[in-house]
Amino acid sequence: MTKPMKAAVAIMTAVIFAASPAAVLAYETKSYEQLSPNGKYLFVMLAKGTDMTKVDTLKKKYSHSGLYKANNANKPLWRINWYASTVHISSDGIHLVRVGRPIVEAMNGKPDMEQLALAFYKNGSQTRKYLIRDLIAKPSRLVKSGKGFKWQERIAFDDDSGKLEITLVTGQTKVFSVKSGKSITDKANNKKRRQ
Repeated sequence: MTKPMKAAVAIMTAVIFAASPAAVLAYETKSYEQLSPNGKYLFVMLAKGTDMTKVDTLKKKYSHSGLYKANNANKPLWRINWYASTVHISSDGIHLVRVGRPIVEAMNGKPDMEQLALAFYKNGSQTRKYLIRDLIAKPSRLVKSGKGFKWQERIAFDDDSGKLEITLVTGQTKVFSVKSGKSITDKANNKKRRQ
């Protein structure tokens, strides 16, 4: 094989590996169940890849990712076709908040601001979403963490009030309505950081 052919094969192999499900979905390999705060509903997230921690026992038990009645988990009330390691389920069995990964990937040494921060759902359908850039305007405000960048400090879900509060690495706190997904308030914390 000539040098140019070897180089072409190496590049194609690298591209195929980078685009393979194992590489792209490495963080999506943990299936889990999560009860709603009132215990009436069960949210099921099935791993996109092979879940080595549960050996896919949840995939044998459930047909789809989505929301089930806790006392009758045979058929989902509604389904989803995405993966998230963190969700917050309302006790109404209707609303859900999906939280993006706390550490965003780097692109050319800078944070990928196009990654998901928050998404709001009603009966499994997305009603509103926010990307990292929607919550933090300047990439330089994200905090370097390992091979990526941290964008959030803390998330608090209050089922009773129907609110989600998120504190960003900038020190700013935002409160969202779980039902509408709209930002209710912006609060400046004691930290003196610019957005």
